[in-house]
Amino acid sequence: MSDSHTPLLEVLLQVPGLESRAIRDARIAELSEILTRDLVFPRSDEPREDLAALLDTFVSAPADLRAFGDIIAMRHPGEAADRFAELTAVRPRTSRPHVYRAEERIVGDIPIRNRNFTGRIELLELLSDALEQGTTTSVLPPALNGMGGVGKTQLVTEYVHRHLDQYDLIWWIPAEETTTVLAALTQLAQRLDLPVSDDQQDTARTVLNWLAGSDREWLLVYDNADEPSTLTTLLPSTGGHVIVTTRNEEWNRVGVTIEVDVFRRDESVQLLTKRTADESGGTLIDDAQADELAAKLGDLPLALEQAAAWLLATSMGVGEYIELLELRRLELLGEGQPPGYPLTVATMVAVSVEKLRGVDEAIVQLFSLFAYLGGDGIRQSLLRRGSNADLSPELKSALSNPIRTGQLVRELRRYGLAKTVSRAASSPAPASADKSPRLQVHRLVQWVLRDSLGPEQREQTLRNVQNLLAAASPGDPDEIGELDLQSEMGPHLGPADMIHSRTPQGRQTVLDHARFLYLTGDYENSRILAERAATDWAAADPSEELLGPDGLATLLARAQIANATRTLGDSKTASAILLDVYQRFLASDKLGSDHEYTLITGNQRGADLRIEGRYREAFRFDQGSVQAHRRVFGPGEGYTLRAMSNLAVDHRLIGEFAAAVRLDEEIASHYADTGVLDVESVRMNFNVALDYYGLGHYGAALQRLEEWQPVQERLVDLRHPFGLLSDRVRAITLRKLGRLEEAAVVLREVRDRTSRRFIATHEFAVAANMSLANVLRQLGQFDEAAELIDEALKVYRTDFDADHPLTRAAEVNQAILVRTVGDVERATAIDESAYERLQEHLGADHPYAICAGSSLATDRALAGRAAEALALSERMLELSRTADAEGTVARNGADHPYVLMRAVNHAHDLRATGEEDRATRLFDDAVGRLTVLFGADHPEVLEAAAGRRIEGDIEPPPT
Repeated sequence: MSDSHTPLLEVLLQVPGLESRAIRDARIAELSEILTRDLVFPRSDEPREDLAALLDTFVSAPADLRAFGDIIAMRHPGEAADRFAELTAVRPRTSRPHVYRAEERIVGDIPIRNRNFTGRIELLELLSDALEQGTTTSVLPPALNGMGGVGKTQLVTEYVHRHLDQYDLIWWIPAEETTTVLAALTQLAQRLDLPVSDDQQDTARTVLNWLAGSDREWLLVYDNADEPSTLTTLLPSTGGHVIVTTRNEEWNRVGVTIEVDVFRRDESVQLLTKRTADESGGTLIDDAQADELAAKLGDLPLALEQAAAWLLATSMGVGEYIELLELRRLELLGEGQPPGYPLTVATMVAVSVEKLRGVDEAIVQLFSLFAYLGGDGIRQSLLRRGSNADLSPELKSALSNPIRTGQLVRELRRYGLAKTVSRAASSPAPASADKSPRLQVHRLVQWVLRDSLGPEQREQTLRNVQNLLAAASPGDPDEIGELDLQSEMGPHLGPADMIHSRTPQGRQTVLDHARFLYLTGDYENSRILAERAATDWAAADPSEELLGPDGLATLLARAQIANATRTLGDSKTASAILLDVYQRFLASDKLGSDHEYTLITGNQRGADLRIEGRYREAFRFDQGSVQAHRRVFGPGEGYTLRAMSNLAVDHRLIGEFAAAVRLDEEIASHYADTGVLDVESVRMNFNVALDYYGLGHYGAALQRLEEWQPVQERLVDLRHPFGLLSDRVRAITLRKLGRLEEAAVVLREVRDRTSRRFIATHEFAVAANMSLANVLRQLGQFDEAAELIDEALKVYRTDFDADHPLTRAAEVNQAILVRTVGDVERATAIDESAYERLQEHLGADHPYAICAGSSLATDRALAGRAAEALALSERMLELSRTADAEGTVARNGADHPYVLMRAVNHAHDLRATGEEDRATRLFDDAVGRLTVLFGADHPEVLEAAAGRRIEGDIEPPPT
């Protein structure tokens, strides 16, 4: 090794392991000074990481400097040395019979290196690996594929500059046209002193043959090679390396395709801050501003470069630039062509449209659709479904022919204007769902395209998009389903301005999607979409079909607002909106009481009555609704089944659990017969589990819930209200089966999830709190239970009223807790009020009233009023047995646990009044039956065996 290297070696060999950062920084500074240039790389507190970063710097440095990196690895064995070996192993350098001096190297037309090049580390490594996988007997050119503006040429330029010393010959070939390729190869022949023929094809063959036999390490770059069919004969086949940059995905048939996409966000931020730095190292924008701007520009490198150049030249703030981008987008994106990019974003789009127009007017119209489509892309199948719409003739003809459509799509991809993106890994889709890739155009290109359309083109394109989406819509999500197809429609409705579609079909598409959002649990966006539609449609000319304040489309949108608003927790507002809409339907001479829309909307009216605690009124309303649905829609139809399900809810709420389970089992069997596992199938079986819970058939309820839980988890996420309700019911069933600790864990988790999904005062969250309070009382955690019940009562009294059944039921639970901690007097006062009002509002035989009466009987007994307690407990036991007569049949003769518990309590009252024999017989029989039901270790069985009364609390029902 030459003496000139001795000082550098001395520095390197002095490094005693680089344990401390201070030592590392000092040695690196010395090394930098000797080399007369700075070594800049990320620093850390880990020796291994700093050494690895230093090696990466060596790798991009001249070969003699890389050798010193190897020396570090040899002289300092260990993890750092292993890391050195690992990194150098993927960059082998072939042995050659002749080493060419620097002055002998041939380099042609390489673009100037971008000193602000940012990121792309993974892509540079992929490119290096792809080149090194080749052999001297074959060349498989890596093709860097991507849309215009993503920086393919910049990436290859950086790679070439990092590897200048690795090659003896590098030749850069503009490859957009065959003529430019031939010209570049002719120039190379001249540099190589090869024969040059009048026929450039002959000259090209001469060059390619020479390259195949040369001992030089060579690299050819074919930049912007869009047509593989005409260029493959002009590619070297052996001997060296070839890189292709292209917009055309068909190059994957020739070599290894490396997809170049937009920047990662951290790369965008780094570029913007680096490009806008001043001479002192300060920057015009901080990371947060850069992040905001990058998001607006969709992380497109070309647009980021343009923006950075503009900001640097004008000293304009990022906020002002973004505002200007909204107002003068086309003009702004046409300014500031960055070095290394042949076009601005605006010019790139304009040139591309002109190229397309030279190919086919239909492809221009297809591309123009993206001006009013969503940025996530559109499936080709959706284009096909919309082909029967009222479209411009050229577009309609093309989309009506699947083969022709495929050809146009390939052309868009070939010109780098669109790319295919795979299905997002979100919620699982049914087996029948369309899983084909989407065709996507970058958001900035869409914006520029929209701004560049003339008035007539804009009107025709928007009409094409609206009509296509309306024709492609799968229809009513309740009746037809097709939720996966509905999800594909959503991202396009806003850009297409579907609310202002001129056709009834277009407006129905909006309504169907608002309903789809509701069914899938996105109540906020369902309400937003419906509110926008209702506002605009109400303000429209009433003479236009379905519009105006009383127009059908307007009223249906308002009904959807009510639906979403109710589920979001504002039931009073929802009820007022719905009642107004429903009355308008009834009064309409075009609709009336038996119209489909009136009946569908009426289902919400029954729900409002239930939420208001008017259970009997809701029951009578839904009875009539089911009859009308069967008459209008027919038995077994989806809407009829939904009306029947509502009636089953009414049966549950008035305490007729056996009738509810018969109806719900009938509905569940209809869904089972279809063989389709969807959310409605799970919901109906959940309803059956609720009925079993009400019947006291806890084991059967839990079995049904657990049987359907895996299906539920596949179809809805943890935040979906149905999932929240189902998990709460599973928890309260676990509690009734004596699994208190397990129930408490589930309820805490459900309570937290519910509060995060909605708000802490939402009805679902309050019900979860009440259930948690009940189990905490049984676990002896009285203080927390009291806080939860107080919070629940505050919400019930505010959002409902003092006499609402849910409020009074919560008071019964409160009385049980108060009595448990020893305040019998206060418990008595609470129970007396609750019992009286529940009898008045729900009837003496309602389960809530019986629970209140049983609790009051315990108050009486503990206060020493034995005769009153006996009379009341006897009455409650009789009412329980009568009310449960059908339930006993539904349970195949098994006892209801609450009936047995009331028998235990009545036995205590008999004993307290001197009827010892009768009390003993009743007590022994009831405890024996409870033991059979639950086992000897069940909490209630243990309470009874210990001679204590058993409490019968109330769980708030889903309304």
